[in-house]
Amino acid sequence: MSLVFVGLLFGHVEDQEKADLVVLNGRIFTISEENPEVQAVAVKEGKIIALGTTKKIKEYVGPSTKVLDVRRKLVLPGFIDAHCHFSSGGRSLSMLDLSSATSVTYIQEKIAERIKETPKGKLVSGYVSFPNPILYGELGWPTKEILDKVSPDNPVVMRRRGGHAVWVNSVVLEMSDITQDSEAPEGGEIVFDPKTGEPTGILKEAAASLMKVHGEVNPKEDIERALKHVAKLGLTGIHTGSYLKEIDIYKELRDEGKLTLRVYGWLPISHLDEYIEKGIKQGQGDEMVKVGFLKCYIDGTIGVRSALMFEPFTEEPGNTGLAQMEEEEFYALVEKAHKNGYQVGVHAIGDKAVHWVLNAVERAQDKHGKKGLRHRVEHNTVNILPDTKRFRELGVIASMQPTITGAEMYKRQRLGVERARRVDMVRTLLTNGAVLCWGTDWPVSPINPMYNLNELVNRLYPEQKLTMAEAIKYYTLGPAYASFEEDIKGSLEVGKLADMVVLSKDLLRPNPKDIPKTEVLYTIVGGKIVYDKSTAE
Repeated sequence: MSLVFVGLLFGHVEDQEKADLVVLNGRIFTISEENPEVQAVAVKEGKIIALGTTKKIKEYVGPSTKVLDVRRKLVLPGFIDAHCHFSSGGRSLSMLDLSSATSVTYIQEKIAERIKETPKGKLVSGYVSFPNPILYGELGWPTKEILDKVSPDNPVVMRRRGGHAVWVNSVVLEMSDITQDSEAPEGGEIVFDPKTGEPTGILKEAAASLMKVHGEVNPKEDIERALKHVAKLGLTGIHTGSYLKEIDIYKELRDEGKLTLRVYGWLPISHLDEYIEKGIKQGQGDEMVKVGFLKCYIDGTIGVRSALMFEPFTEEPGNTGLAQMEEEEFYALVEKAHKNGYQVGVHAIGDKAVHWVLNAVERAQDKHGKKGLRHRVEHNTVNILPDTKRFRELGVIASMQPTITGAEMYKRQRLGVERARRVDMVRTLLTNGAVLCWGTDWPVSPINPMYNLNELVNRLYPEQKLTMAEAIKYYTLGPAYASFEEDIKGSLEVGKLADMVVLSKDLLRPNPKDIPKTEVLYTIVGGKIVYDKSTAE
């Protein structure tokens, strides 16, 4: 290492102000290629001012410096969840969760218990697993009659974790005027009983918009509940679904000193004309709250068998999924957003859906230039092999959530053996030069980063597994790049924001086991400790 580099790395201590915070005696994995591992870091006014040995960084300690001796624990840049639904996740913490139920009787008992606590006529809602042949027989779809037995007076809405189908009782159908003569909106399906012609209680995709039953929602309360939950999981940033009013809530929490992570809030593309008129653009905001990309849907999910596929689902030979709009209409929408300088993130799970997204970006770039907009495929679950090379060519980011795609048996059941191996092709994408970032789609799957890390290094098909260092990089620097913020966060370097997490176990040791059991000891955002396990309730 040259003397010049040492000076740049550590600075001249005699000229430096003393630090607000120093982290000493750590195994600090920086994600920086030039300086991948150090022992200590010094922070001043929310940013990193020095990295190096513990001996050197001790020179930044002054009378008011907070000293954190982590005793050889692993320190990483803070985790950034690149795809979640934060307020919904916070709300889910207070909802009935029957996702792991093993019998219909158990589901009925738990709903009945919740109804006893709920005033007559008020909504009861929660999460449950379906379709599930073990629970419900045949193709695995439950019916309204199961709910009607325990809920004759209260509307009941049970959701899949993926949010692309709901199961409701007769009260909801009646309140929503959904009958055997009802028609689903484009991109949706009302499931009817083939014998009686009556709705079964399952509403897929856009058909859920027909419901006229809604519970009381307090987004600020939900967000505050979520903030408390994720601080102990090492999250220092999120990319989350939002509306303009919700982004205002994050700003309000920031101003109140209650916002403990950084927010990149994406907006629905359906309001594109409003954003153009008002001059609302990606990146507006500050280091705590920014406007993100425009979110668009083009298909559904594998679980509901509504993902848009080139070939039919194995269990339903005539079903290739549900497009949320016509192909040319979709291309025109992406082009309009691209032309006006908006980053677009498209929900695309099936291989045909991903293909359409890449086509849409390619067409828009051919007409209006690349513009450096870093468009994103959100989920990118199944690919055809030629498309794995197009991400790099088009500058499109693969924003993926490995924990939502299920076990191997589940993949094979719905997609067959060959297509199952084309699920979450993260190694192939990296080899072909794509930029990746991880999320959880919370509340679809738990927001704990350890589950995704475990999936990426231990549970994918062998040819797709990543090293732990790679998996961590795309939980920190990958999301930072996806929000155009790689210059200020995602790695631990001088001048960058001091967002860090201290872990109970060394994930970088060879063959780490029990990754999901790893705990967060400290979460640090902008040099401030927002979670300390030793003092947490």
